[in-house]
Amino acid sequence: MTSAIPGVIQWPAFGFVALVIVGRYLLVDQTSLDRLATRALTFGLVCDLLRNNNVQQAIADTLWLFDDAYVINVARQASFGPLLLSIMCLFGMARIAAAHGDDAVGSHRQYRYDAVALIATAVILVAGTPARAHDMLIDEYHGWPAAIVWIAYYSVLAASSLSIVHIMVGELRDGDNTIRENIIYVVVLAYFGILALQSIYLPAQTVAAVLTDSPAKDPTMQSKAISAFVALIVGAAIIAVPLVGAILLRSGWDRPGRYCRKLRPLWRDLTDIYPEVVLERPGADSVSQLHRMTMEIRDCLARLHRYAPEAPEYAPAGSPRDELCDYARRISAAVTAKQSGQLPPARPTERHPQTPQRRDLAAELNQLVELARVWRRVHPTTAPLLTGPHHTR
Repeated sequence: MTSAIPGVIQWPAFGFVALVIVGRYLLVDQTSLDRLATRALTFGLVCDLLRNNNVQQAIADTLWLFDDAYVINVARQASFGPLLLSIMCLFGMARIAAAHGDDAVGSHRQYRYDAVALIATAVILVAGTPARAHDMLIDEYHGWPAAIVWIAYYSVLAASSLSIVHIMVGELRDGDNTIRENIIYVVVLAYFGILALQSIYLPAQTVAAVLTDSPAKDPTMQSKAISAFVALIVGAAIIAVPLVGAILLRSGWDRPGRYCRKLRPLWRDLTDIYPEVVLERPGADSVSQLHRMTMEIRDCLARLHRYAPEAPEYAPAGSPRDELCDYARRISAAVTAKQSGQLPPARPTERHPQTPQRRDLAAELNQLVELARVWRRVHPTTAPLLTGPHHTR
């Protein structure tokens, strides 16, 4: 079939899908699930390209020794091959997900799934020979060859869809899932449940039409072309989500990266005083960097407490924000004292001026971020006394 979707819509969509594929190959290629998802999208793109009029004509021009119409019809029928391979990739992903991400389960079996798709494609090409000989689409030629084509195609789709439905039902029965996981399972179950029903109904409809000598309901096969194109765009949009996350992570605009930038002025001023607390971690991801910066800030604050002026013992209670500002001013004074070479003041009993302690790490991180925000106002900006590789991060 040749898609009737205008090129002004197709080519930007193909460009978007190609960018997602390249980005995933470069940034999201850690697990078998990642690779199968990218592979499924790649096969889907090849399928839709083979159904594009310009691509079909380019193939015919390249194979100029053969009849143009015959080459174009071969390309049309061959487009089912990448589509079946894409479906087999989705089936392989479902099998791996059911094995709780065990890559060994799907890696050696995927070859078998691909072989099934290739065998079905060979059957489609053989059964489609009469249609190619008459320069017609499969449903235009109709008859038993069309019935064989759709039985070969939809049998693979039905078997894969029913297996995925069975896997999703098993995952939902597990009961040890998060709400997000259950939503994903329900969506996948509904989608492949509909595909399974279509895969049973449509070939049966074709066989019934052949037996009653009725014409095909969609001889131009445009509904199939449009559904494949829409599935390609939706699939690309879905699997682009991890790619966007990977790009944000690489650029430092993910949540841990943003926290690191907020903490950096405070971290830099404190580690200027105590550079020995900095642990170099070249190439560390933003999560590891955030954990390291948090620990280093806490270490510096613990060392600075000897230089900090004591809080008024009978000061009136203020708001948490006032207490945080007061704490930041005392730490700023401690930094200034340490920088000027002053000795820690002698005290009968040393006290550690800390912010109110929280139990969970998320609350502690939020507390440090608030301290860093206040720090910019209470601590004078000065040129760093020490220079080193840690000041550039």
